[in-house]
Amino acid sequence: MNWVVSIYIAILFFVLTPGVLLSLPPKGSKMVVAATHAVVFALIFHFTHKLVWQASMRMMAPAMPPVTKEGAQNMMAQMAQKPAQGKR
Repeated sequence: MNWVVSIYIAILFFVLTPGVLLSLPPKGSKMVVAATHAVVFALIFHFTHKLVWQASMRMMAPAMPPVTKEGAQNMMAQMAQKPAQGKR
């Protein structure tokens, strides 16, 4: 897990804490309200965590050019030309 996803979970948890943004159901007991908010948190997290993860990976990943067949062949040729280190 990365920091972006961890921060997302913390913010989502805070926002969905009963009484911060809303309180569902309005006249429910303490346990019913807590259980309802737990289900809402689980559903929102279930449907959004992959989106947040992918967005965070795009932000953190260095821009790399796509690997082409020719590029891979050149890299393999360069590796074959280098003498094996450690063998004498």
